[in-house]
Amino acid sequence: MPSTNFDQLLETSRTIADLQAATAVLSWDQETYMPDGAAGARAEQIATLSAIVHQRTVAPEYGRLLDDLEKETANGVLEEWEKAAVHEASRDLRRAAKLPEEHVREFARAQSLAQHHWKQARSASDFSLFADSLKHLLDLKQREAEYQGYEENPYDALIDEYEPGMTVAQLRPVFDRLRAGTGTLLRRVRESGVEVDDSVLFSDFDTDRQFKFSRDLVSRLGFDYSIGRVDLSAHPFCTSFAPSDVRLTTRIFPNDLRSCLFGLIHESGHGMYEQGFDPRFARTILANGTSMGIHESQSLFWENMIARSEEFWRWAFPQLQAVFPEQFAGLTAFDFYRIINVVKPSLIRIEADELTYNMHIILRFEMEDALVNGRMVVDDIPEAWNAGMQELLGITPPEDAVGCLQDIHWSFGGFGYFPSYTLGKLYAAMFVESMEQEIPDLHALIERGEFASVLGWLREKIHRWGKSKTASELVMGICGRPLDEEAFLRHMTRKVDRVYGMKQVL
Repeated sequence: MPSTNFDQLLETSRTIADLQAATAVLSWDQETYMPDGAAGARAEQIATLSAIVHQRTVAPEYGRLLDDLEKETANGVLEEWEKAAVHEASRDLRRAAKLPEEHVREFARAQSLAQHHWKQARSASDFSLFADSLKHLLDLKQREAEYQGYEENPYDALIDEYEPGMTVAQLRPVFDRLRAGTGTLLRRVRESGVEVDDSVLFSDFDTDRQFKFSRDLVSRLGFDYSIGRVDLSAHPFCTSFAPSDVRLTTRIFPNDLRSCLFGLIHESGHGMYEQGFDPRFARTILANGTSMGIHESQSLFWENMIARSEEFWRWAFPQLQAVFPEQFAGLTAFDFYRIINVVKPSLIRIEADELTYNMHIILRFEMEDALVNGRMVVDDIPEAWNAGMQELLGITPPEDAVGCLQDIHWSFGGFGYFPSYTLGKLYAAMFVESMEQEIPDLHALIERGEFASVLGWLREKIHRWGKSKTASELVMGICGRPLDEEAFLRHMTRKVDRVYGMKQVL
């Protein structure tokens, strides 16, 4: 017999989801089409909607409804997906109830203004233009950590928003092993004596042709434009107002092919995840990624495991060569595979190679931990950033725009988000090993440009579940073991050997 309490939960959840979608529309517009002069008004609009969502979430009658549903869960009245919805709604309520409404309003307002100030600072390459906004956001996030509570480290309370249950103590050993493994592979690259010339990627590429090629390519991968679109923004992102309305953005540079191409492939991975949730979950709390690490695994799966593979470019390179014949004259698909997998330290995180990318995340993780715990203050960031880049990657940013201002995340208060990128890399490597076992002709399919089986596997194993399974449940169910870094290091060892195993200079 259907639960009338669950029907009430669905009604309330759908109202909350609609309000959140309206907020997301305003945020998407702010990053794409909104005039600069509207920043103040937009901040107030977003603050108002955020406060209304908070009011609905912490309303006493909503709490009583969830209490009744918890009893029905224990009594076996609800289906499994309904139990998951109750569990996630209860978690959201517990977190929201700890935050005063004025804090929610203040954070939403500060977040919206900070994004505007970040764009101005990044354009001027002047961190001081963003510093005051960031100080305000950091203060609010430190207060939020105290409101939420923690056992060991206030940073744990912020990480938990993106990776439920994950802590600094769990992440640090993984990052330490990755740092050591990365160092070993970097030495292997240096000792190979091989240099791969990737300068062709920085030729002159018509921006319209870049955009069309990249847009068409992600459609071939499986992103559905009948329920999605692509626009331009200062920093690539994916947002969803519903599984039937998923928005991607990218950015295009005329002298760097990587940004638009791989940025859009990355965001389409997020988008295909959002488009693949079980239809029953629409306008409920379950129509979300189960963690940001799993969400990032889907974007990094397509960007790195598929679109940086040798077999992918056996299929795609002739098409790219036809679009840019002068730039790629005389090159083979294998040449291009090596070029887009060059391992070398770089300034920009989202354009870093697979191996050194983790060093960018380690830097941000260590800085966030220091900032949240008060061991560092905002004014220290530019100097600390440059010192960390020199220590981890041996390079120093010449200006803030390609240093501490390159990421948008701090401008929306995303402290705790960055570790998800490395977790996504680890999950993606584990998933592809399982996929290879279950789809024996996987690499042949990729070489023919046939991705339906790949997307179908992801839909069945990951996408359809939305937030109804935890990250650990998904990983254990797919891989038969918990998260580890070993699959990623195996993947990178094979790639380094393939790209740098030849002794001639390209």
